[in-house]
Amino acid sequence: MLTILTLKILLMIVYLSHWDWNLYKSRKDIVSNLDEKYFLAICPKGIYSEELKSIYQDHINWQINRAKTFDLKSVLNLKKILNSLEEGSVVHSFTLKTGILYSIANLFVNKNINGVLSINGLGYLFSNNLKAKLLKLLLRTVIKRIFNKSFKEIIFQNVSDKQIFLKFSSYSGKTSLIEGSGIEISNYVKKEFYQKEKLKVIFVSRLLKDKGVNEYIELTKNISKPNIDFYLAGEIDTGNPNSITAGDLEDIKNKDTIKYIGPINVEEELFNYDISIIMSKYEGFSRILLESLYVGLFCISNKIPGTEWLKEFNNGFLVENNSLKDISEIINNFNEYEFSRANAESNREIIKKKYATKIISNQYNEIYNNLASR
Repeated sequence: MLTILTLKILLMIVYLSHWDWNLYKSRKDIVSNLDEKYFLAICPKGIYSEELKSIYQDHINWQINRAKTFDLKSVLNLKKILNSLEEGSVVHSFTLKTGILYSIANLFVNKNINGVLSINGLGYLFSNNLKAKLLKLLLRTVIKRIFNKSFKEIIFQNVSDKQIFLKFSSYSGKTSLIEGSGIEISNYVKKEFYQKEKLKVIFVSRLLKDKGVNEYIELTKNISKPNIDFYLAGEIDTGNPNSITAGDLEDIKNKDTIKYIGPINVEEELFNYDISIIMSKYEGFSRILLESLYVGLFCISNKIPGTEWLKEFNNGFLVENNSLKDISEIINNFNEYEFSRANAESNREIIKKKYATKIISNQYNEIYNNLASR
């Protein structure tokens, strides 16, 4: 139990996001491994609100419409929340959208706050979508003017995103590279053997168009071998305009070429499958790819900045431009590839040394402690 005296001594770390999923699913293990500090979650109430209480000392409801690109009410609400924080608090924003809203709200805050931003993939704003290109053009001036004032440090997950964003934004503050959010390796059930008689291929993701859901559906039509089953795991995201619709999902459920299994517990269930497919159009650092490698699955991924690190590992292929022809060929010839438990163990050793949650958390600790000492 933290006393009032303890709270005054501990550095307050505020995790800010426009979605409760972000602060629970993607951050819970990191927070659990950080040095003792006072952790506050600021995000909208959602299905993970109760779970947040087990990780953070407190949760403040940030009212925001996730479907809107810009929500003035959310900025005004956030300004009020930020003004209630302790002087010198660290506010760590996750996602570029959250960072933009924080930066605008911070212009009207009358106390010193140490802003940190994690850009976990440049996402929709930097896609080839025409609407996104126009929006990026409009936001560029805003970002150029306020990001240097708002953030003491920006964290990227891959070098390519860092180079693109710095050129776009003219940000001149401190930057760091932290590859991924880490995985709590002790939680995963490892795959011990592989069945050649029946090959099980899985695609695990939020069901967003930019994650490559439609391409995966198309892929299943190209391969009709009786010994290969295709599975789709995940759920629609009603707050994201890039999500497939409920109608789209019903159509998928009715297809003979694929089995929709809903969301799965990756840590406990992923080992039941043989091949993991990643078809995202952009990623900061693909978590499901890392999890699949650690569990022991064979991996096929679209070659993008957030997945290029797959070349460090065995048991995986990178393909250009989500080539359905190349992916089909790899799956059809799966038994010809050298695939062994020794390769899987080699992958796990790399992940333990570079990507375990404790390794990633130590990098965050260093950033927070440096800010506290300034």
